[in-house]
Amino acid sequence: MQRRYKQIKSSRVSALLQQGAAIIDVRRPEEWQLTGIVAGSNLVTFFDAQRQSQPEKWLQQLNLLVPFDCPLILI
Repeated sequence: MQRRYKQIKSSRVSALLQQGAAIIDVRRPEEWQLTGIVAGSNLVTFFDAQRQSQPEKWLQQLNLLVPFDCPLILI
């Protein structure tokens, strides 16, 4: 079973958070240092410093952090 996704407007974020959505920040550490980290977010980097990814490994991490039926907000 796969997660479904859709793009949302920023105006919907507050409502989703009130419904228990988890925030997943997929940026790299240097990006977090430049722009800061959203309070309450889970830091699960998708790309490494060489801009490589391991989607299966990333999804495993995501599934350990957030139940499958929980809404997600990806940054």
